[in-house]
Amino acid sequence: VAPLAAEAGIATDARGRVITDPTLRSVSHPSVHAIGDAAAIRQSYGVIHGTCQSGIPSGAYIAEAISRRLRGRRPKGFRFGYLHQPVSLGRRDGVIQFTYPDDTPRRWLLTGRPAVLYKEAVTSSPLATFRLARRVPVPSRILAGRGGRRNRVPDVNSDGGGDAR
Repeated sequence: VAPLAAEAGIATDARGRVITDPTLRSVSHPSVHAIGDAAAIRQSYGVIHGTCQSGIPSGAYIAEAISRRLRGRRPKGFRFGYLHQPVSLGRRDGVIQFTYPDDTPRRWLLTGRPAVLYKEAVTSSPLATFRLARRVPVPSRILAGRGGRRNRVPDVNSDGGGDAR
């Protein structure tokens, strides 16, 4: 991570990522929001690692959280769950290890050409894939984005938001 946040006096972790509250605001500078691999985003299973799989949902979450605050409403805490871990092994081979939301492996995986096709479909258009995932009627525990029962995030405190409807 670039040293910009630490040099600006923003609280960072040992890797230089901005330490965030449950609504992805800096714990030291609440007017600063952090997403993706620039943020140390804690979930019940640990700190998420920066990938497009977590970066796109955290960016979409921040947009919604800011919109809610501007309308005088408090955002819910960010919850994220993994779906898979893709590995390319050249242009013609790969492995897709499907995971539980806490990133532990499931028994199901793809290998070879099917894995390559899957990975290319997902990574060639992450924004389109994310938008499609939000429209397809699949339970949220299956899609990356919340983490289901494996990811219980405590209620946001009164200075950082909460679930005001």
